[in-house]
This record gives sequence, C-alpha cells and structure tokens, in this order.
Amino acid sequence: MESRQDFIDEEYVAPVGKMETSVAAIIADVLGVDRIGRTDSYYDFGGTSLQAIRICTRVEGQLGVKAVPLWLFENDVLEDFVRRLTEPAEGAGD
Repeated sequence: MESRQDFIDEEYVAPVGKMETSVAAIIADVLGVDRIGRTDSYYDFGGTSLQAIRICTRVEGQLGVKAVPLWLFENDVLEDFVRRLTEPAEGAGD
C-alpha cells in the first residue's frame, strides 16, 4: 500500500536541533506520515488548512511558541517554518 510519503521525490534530510525535530514530529503525526525532513514542503504532503490549525495549536501547546497557520503556508518547508517560529516578535522590546 502506498502512503503519502511514497510520492515525495526529494531525498530525506533529517531535522536539525530540538525545535526542528519536535515540529517535524508534530507535523508528521498530524499529517499521518512516517517522517518530515527539514527540506520537505507541507504542500507535498497534501496539508490542509484544518491540519495547519491543528499543527499550530500543538506547537503552541507542546513547545510554548506562538504559531500561526499563515506562517506555515508562507513557510511551507520545515526549516523555514521553524525559522519563522523562532524569529523575535515584531515590536518586541519596545
């Protein structure tokens, strides 16, 4: 039986660091795939807006960082999404 994972042509690149590894595990669980690599695109796995909401809710709850579904759509590759999650908030320190 083929899974969504079978349709990804890119070579798997393992997540780097605790944050990438944790976010990758959350995304993989919500999408129902074995793993998400740091260069994998959310769109390649058929991610939906409802799944993006679930992912962001879990990221906030489990990792304690603000996560907005729009960020996942704008930064669909794992390493880019995690970079966005860890950027300082605009206006921070004002």
